[in-house]
Amino acid sequence: MHVFTSPHLINITERIQIAGKEISKKYFEFLLKECIKINNREELSFFELITAVAFLAFSRNKAKWTILEVGLGGRLDSTNVIKSSRLSIITPIAMDHQEFLGNNIKKIALEKGGIIKENSNLIISKQPSSALKVLKKISKNQNCNVTIYGRDFKNIKNNKTFLYSTNEKKIVLPLPLLKGSHQIDNATVALTALRKLKCRKKNLIDAVTNVYWPGRLQKIEKGKFSPKNLGIYGKIFIDGGHNCSAGVALSKWIKIQKKESKFYIIIGMMKNKNIEEFLKPLNSYINKLVAINIPLEKNSYEPDEILKRSKKLGISSKVSESLEKALKFVSKDNSSKPKTILVTGSLYLIGYFLEKNN
Repeated sequence: MHVFTSPHLINITERIQIAGKEISKKYFEFLLKECIKINNREELSFFELITAVAFLAFSRNKAKWTILEVGLGGRLDSTNVIKSSRLSIITPIAMDHQEFLGNNIKKIALEKGGIIKENSNLIISKQPSSALKVLKKISKNQNCNVTIYGRDFKNIKNNKTFLYSTNEKKIVLPLPLLKGSHQIDNATVALTALRKLKCRKKNLIDAVTNVYWPGRLQKIEKGKFSPKNLGIYGKIFIDGGHNCSAGVALSKWIKIQKKESKFYIIIGMMKNKNIEEFLKPLNSYINKLVAINIPLEKNSYEPDEILKRSKKLGISSKVSESLEKALKFVSKDNSSKPKTILVTGSLYLIGYFLEKNN
């Protein structure tokens, strides 16, 4: 199976998997040079170039399946040159990348719906009603076979399992390995896709129990920034969430953690993100927020600006010069309860964390 995703956290080669394995640096550089040469100095964005590298790699190596993650939007995305697909999935639509996709949910849904192909199979995950209305209309116009969350499939969470159900079938499955209640919804959509592709129940169980996605409520247990190495009584998690919907998802997870620990957020964010909308669902749970800059990212918020905005929301906040100093501050902050520390706000920050933690 070939896979193309974005962004990468540490190495650009993370974006491309050939037959289930990350592309080698040598092969990537070889294909990159070939694409640059063929392009012959024509205007080309970074993402368009990497997409070309991925497609060239896939064209020269056989696989039964290829998974393509759209980079931005859909309608004008470089991955959307694919004329037909076996199956398309539209994940939850939220306010993000407004400068490119539009300033409301309907406009963003129109852009996302641009991947819907004529006479294709489409799965629509849980959506705001305004987005769902747009996607249904596009699907009808394209004569699609549509499967919709809530109408055709759903889930019910139990203690250590969840019930996946369709109009014809019910399956009890273990909770996904990824943390957060929102991952049950994500798993439900993925399982629907797998069933459409005729996977057996054993494959479904393997999928939820073995799934791994770094930077998504990832628990840090080893390395330079592990609680043990920092002398912290508690847990450290990292998550690349940066919009309102991510804030809501994280707040549901924090609510559970908060019962037994003191909660800290270390945050760095890009200027094109709405930091207030991200923090609003979280503010009642945060004991202390530490604002930092994202290293090597000139378009990230200055810590003083994050401080100003978080204090307006009533969050106890401070500024730190670096991720390392922020973690040191949290480690020394007195608490009789164990600490739960979340580093969040940008995948760029998460990539820096993981690189330095090695």
